[in-house]
Amino acid sequence: MKKLGLVCIFICLGFVLFADASMQMLESWNRLSEDEKWFCLLSEPLMEQNSLSVATVNPENYVHIGKKSVSQQILENSWGLYSRGDVLILLEDYRLRRLGHSVTYNKLKESLNQTKQKSEQAAVEELAVKECLQSYEIVRLYFVSEMQDILGEYGLLAWDYGRMLSILRWSIAAGWIPEAEALELAKPFIDELINAYDSWEDYAVHYALGRVFYAVSDGKDYKSYLDTVLAFIKKYDIAVSEKDKDKVFSYHDTKFPGKNRNNNRILTYKDAVYKLSKETVNWISVVKAENSNNGLTKSEISSLMSFLKKKKNIPAAASDLALLQVSGENVPYKTASKAFEEAALTFENVENPSDLYYTFYIQYAFVAYHLNDLKKMEFAISKFKDGAFEAADLQYIYCIYYTEKAKTAGYNKKYEDAIEYAESALLCLKQGNALKFMGLFNKDIIKDSEENLNNMIDKYRHELR
Repeated sequence: MKKLGLVCIFICLGFVLFADASMQMLESWNRLSEDEKWFCLLSEPLMEQNSLSVATVNPENYVHIGKKSVSQQILENSWGLYSRGDVLILLEDYRLRRLGHSVTYNKLKESLNQTKQKSEQAAVEELAVKECLQSYEIVRLYFVSEMQDILGEYGLLAWDYGRMLSILRWSIAAGWIPEAEALELAKPFIDELINAYDSWEDYAVHYALGRVFYAVSDGKDYKSYLDTVLAFIKKYDIAVSEKDKDKVFSYHDTKFPGKNRNNNRILTYKDAVYKLSKETVNWISVVKAENSNNGLTKSEISSLMSFLKKKKNIPAAASDLALLQVSGENVPYKTASKAFEEAALTFENVENPSDLYYTFYIQYAFVAYHLNDLKKMEFAISKFKDGAFEAADLQYIYCIYYTEKAKTAGYNKKYEDAIEYAESALLCLKQGNALKFMGLFNKDIIKDSEENLNNMIDKYRHELR
């Protein structure tokens, strides 16, 4: 009986503390202007996720002196934002639809709806070949195909703009933007959101489905992501009786103006689901494997290989099949070369070269180098047009190629040609050092290139005297 009594005391104490916290939130909420309430409401999911204040415009009213606020840490670690200027640039890019998942979604939707294919799979695969899409982009295409009727004309607007409002509130706590200015910057985002959706529930479900888009794009457990965000969304969506409305903080049944809602479907919590096709599941597995740092089991590799072989007419699958041949320490370069040759046939059908297209041919050139096959290196390099792809990896491949050409010319006593090739190699090395390295191969291979090339040039000039 004593234990039961203690349990009852703790339960009652919990209710008292919740009621007290709810009253405090309600008092803070009631002090807000109408615009401030929208500002806080529409950014609620990420505030709740990070245990920050939902009912005050500044989500962290107290930060220890000399310490970074939680908000600033989020801005820096999750968004790569380090100043007021960074935030303002990002907000403008999102406001003008230059950045964001919503922009990506709308472009994919437009491309998908322009195909003449009757089936979803045929339409996705046609685009995957023509546009040389990466695996995660194929997953996104399937999401768009499966969800566009549910999401309506605004697509992932709730997800993008809700996050921008969160960034503004974090910027207040970080001390980068004053509250009054942040509210002015927030108003265009607020206005679009409250007029695009019917209610808190409609907006929140659209937002949650945006989080699913983000999760599947990265091969993550979308169900876990969806369940988590729904828990945050529903936390204060509590039905409250008339007599308790001045005691309990709730935004249940909050209606939006919805002036631009048009004929879009009004979503409810029942719509917060994503039913994947078998094809989508398989492509998510491919993305997950590509992002895996811990390697795959033999069973997983076998299953992955089986699916990729069925889809080898798609560049993303053909590329992965080839890359599986060069993973690990003891690479069978002859086998890998054959795999790249076969994959190259698929890449011939690409109409609009993409990053996948160019990275594939960089890796093909690297494999050819290991086999001392200059012809295949030349074939791979021929796929690059001036300025089409800027990365250190490409310049280093050029450096390796011209170095081999210099050696061959030197061996044949064509010293002037050898010097020209070596100088070209040095120029490519210099250009590569000024660009970002993508890590498509082991950089150690060019570690001593500058010294070796200079020695080579000196040697060939000496031979010419």
